[in-house]
Amino acid sequence: MPAPLRPPGVYDRTPAEAAEAAAVSSVLIAAMSRYGYQSVETPVIEYADLFLTKSGDEAINRLFTFEMYGRQLCLRSEFTASAARLYVERFQHEPKPLRWQFAGPVFRYESPGKGHSRQFTMLGTELIGATGAAADAETVGLAADGLSALGIRETTIYMGHLGLLNRALDHFDLDRRTKRFLLSQVENLRRPERGRAYVEKRFEQMVALSANAESLVAERAMLGENEASAEDIAHALELLLRSANLGTTGSGRTNEDVAQRLLTKSRRANQQVTIHRALDFLHSVVGIEGAPQAVFHELDALFPMDAAMRSLLDEWRETVTLLTEGYGLDAARFVLQPGLARGVNYYTGFVFEIHSGGEQLCGGGRYDDFIRVVGAAQDTPAVGFMYGLERVLDEARRAGFRAAPNAPQVLVVPIDSADSIYAVQVAARLRTACAVELYPPPTRNPTQAYTYAARRGITQIVVIGERERTAQTITVRDARSGAQTMLTLEALLASWKEPRP
Repeated sequence: MPAPLRPPGVYDRTPAEAAEAAAVSSVLIAAMSRYGYQSVETPVIEYADLFLTKSGDEAINRLFTFEMYGRQLCLRSEFTASAARLYVERFQHEPKPLRWQFAGPVFRYESPGKGHSRQFTMLGTELIGATGAAADAETVGLAADGLSALGIRETTIYMGHLGLLNRALDHFDLDRRTKRFLLSQVENLRRPERGRAYVEKRFEQMVALSANAESLVAERAMLGENEASAEDIAHALELLLRSANLGTTGSGRTNEDVAQRLLTKSRRANQQVTIHRALDFLHSVVGIEGAPQAVFHELDALFPMDAAMRSLLDEWRETVTLLTEGYGLDAARFVLQPGLARGVNYYTGFVFEIHSGGEQLCGGGRYDDFIRVVGAAQDTPAVGFMYGLERVLDEARRAGFRAAPNAPQVLVVPIDSADSIYAVQVAARLRTACAVELYPPPTRNPTQAYTYAARRGITQIVVIGERERTAQTITVRDARSGAQTMLTLEALLASWKEPRP
């Protein structure tokens, strides 16, 4: 039987790769800790419906699900949903804000051409219970600080604001479902291979698929379970049909059926012009991109300003000011893209991504409604971000970051079985200062041990034979030169002026 193959899209890490990943993670974790974020762990497996709440079409399609005991479970695809669930279960009544940091593997299903599944590592923070520009700026400033600690300083910070788009669409008098759909399609409007035609087609598909749902809504309106205007329109249409003495249609539909279909078509027809105007507006917004001062000037002219819009725009300006003047980030690194949406429906305010070398290294934003949707007793503002470790690793290498090797520095070699106890004792003492490997089993041919040490990159070999055991000394061999010295264990430790990792 052939050896089992590793599933596509997941990875192994060799000792050297694991050491490198751990070193980079350690730098990022230290940066998050300096800002007061405490480590929190959540399960790799969650109930799937947690990730089906305002996650966005693409995120839902990529969820890696399975069933157990009649419940749909999944491998976690991100940390924000898990953070919200943890907060709702255990921290709603704790003093806020809460500063949490997360690290670990996440899993997303990909199309067959991409390997069916994908495993990667995320590290990041969630700041729960904090509002305003100061919290937003802290999140971006921390994200940039962690990258800078790795030597990654040539970065571009892209920022958008879904709160502004959401508020601007209020001026188009759209129904809630249509507005939500348009906001979810902002990323598709930005993508050159999709654009407006793609979004219009998606909207037509959504309308066609939801015809039955609309009919149910209309029926409930007639029963007084919805807004009065819908009830009045439906009732009027039914009276009109009755006065025409139409009875039932040739297909057996009643006057009521026809009334509901006419109501649905009327609603769609009345919204078509409005929807096209809203799409015109969004299309113009997603084309805006540039330095903060220039973009803010364009937004002042384009957006229909009211008090709420002005407040959101002023807060975004304050966030940028805090980042440049408070956190010391170069203003030339910022690119504002009001249409940046990140493809996740739970964002409600500013969003951002940090790129370097053509790759996105991290991203996040504000999600003030999501925790309430997950089950919190009251509205809870929150903002967070996540690094993609694998991408950060690649960029850190290009920036010159090098992890210290995790190979042992010393190999202790007992010559005979009678030397084993003393060899173990010597190894234990040396491990207080450095990494030590014990060569088993005892060997009367130390040349084999020397060859092994060379292949492992071990620089010093401690040989323990009868002579050393009797005199309570050690023989130290330099693996590179072959020079040997007999000395006491204390003398060797004293020669290492600084403790080794």
